[in-house]
Amino acid sequence: MTLEQIRGAARSLAGEILPTPLIRAPRFPGLESVELYLKLENLQWTGSFKLRGAMNCLAHLPPETLRRGVVAASAGNHAQGVAYAGRARGIPVTVVMAQNASPLKVAATRSLGATVILQGSNYDEAKQFAVALAEREDRAFIPAFDDPHVIAGQGTVGLEILEALPATAAIVAGVGGGGLLAGIAVAARALGGPRVRIIGVQPTGVDSFRPAIEAGRVVTVAPPRTFADGLATREVGRLPLEILRAARAEAWTVEDPEIARASFLLLEQAKVLAEGAGSAPLAGLMKHADRLPDGPIVAVVSGGNLDPFVLDRVLWYGLVAEGRLLRLRALLDDRPGQLNRFLQVATDQGANIRQIHHEREAPGGGPTEVRVEVELEVEGPDHAGRLVEAYRGSGWNIRSVPLVPDLRSDPQGTGR
Repeated sequence: MTLEQIRGAARSLAGEILPTPLIRAPRFPGLESVELYLKLENLQWTGSFKLRGAMNCLAHLPPETLRRGVVAASAGNHAQGVAYAGRARGIPVTVVMAQNASPLKVAATRSLGATVILQGSNYDEAKQFAVALAEREDRAFIPAFDDPHVIAGQGTVGLEILEALPATAAIVAGVGGGGLLAGIAVAARALGGPRVRIIGVQPTGVDSFRPAIEAGRVVTVAPPRTFADGLATREVGRLPLEILRAARAEAWTVEDPEIARASFLLLEQAKVLAEGAGSAPLAGLMKHADRLPDGPIVAVVSGGNLDPFVLDRVLWYGLVAEGRLLRLRALLDDRPGQLNRFLQVATDQGANIRQIHHEREAPGGGPTEVRVEVELEVEGPDHAGRLVEAYRGSGWNIRSVPLVPDLRSDPQGTGR
């Protein structure tokens, strides 16, 4: 893989994709002194960087192959990229997606004119079916990441970064199959040399990149367990791994709650909607702030196709992680005015009541008691602490109730 291949992809993609903005990031927690930029691939035409690789791959297929149509496997972002590219060229596209794929991404792929087949419980099973279908129908299979034309297309992200910010000291991106980071690595090494650190971030629930880098070979891990479905691939591609090992890329891992917090902060502070895969780089930077180089750092927000139901959980988790929600439980005498007195403490402390549950037959309560559980909106941990002290100072026997939302839309794990 060479810089000229990526420059060729950039020429092929001119007018076909959006050269996405590179913006200065706000001062995220723990990164206040870091010169951080965000590469907004969530603003790409299909909501992710995947359009670049799909477009470039189709551009290299012969006309007779295109006329027969193409097949792809994906959890959604690659699917939309191939569907968009196929529609632009007037060719039929069939995409195989796992049965637990995001309904948002399934609907978006169909809206772009592709035929969607739901098959298998994860990306690997969907891919196996798609490859067999392509062979049976004599159609081209468009890989999601393990292909030189796809990698060159994704590498145009790195080209845009280095051309806009030549002094870049590090580029951080999420890793699923590794095609995006591999393409970026080729561009960064050619234009910035070894001074540019290449950092890939994965959820711990799909930790395939770090062991592959260490072992020097593709490592297949257990079925992924992460809400970041764009990174939920059981192994890194052979060609991306070869490129990334040669580029001396670093492998970091983060937990799903850390990714959710990053998604929340991107939305609240930067006004950027990012799916889990797009938030993983910021999560990695906040977790490993002590490992960052001096100079400008770019986090690639690789996609913004976040299912609204998952967004609801992400927002709740972000509020919890930032200490902005507090849930209290107490036993009250069952007589008029007690609930009003109890809630008045929160009102006096400037807390807003989000929801309340009043239960007469609660376990642990006597025949003349009711259990009240109230969820409050607070300014942060300090405000929550003052509120708890105010309740206790007023004679109420309260306790805090942990708030731990489930981030995964599919508790059994997701497929790419």
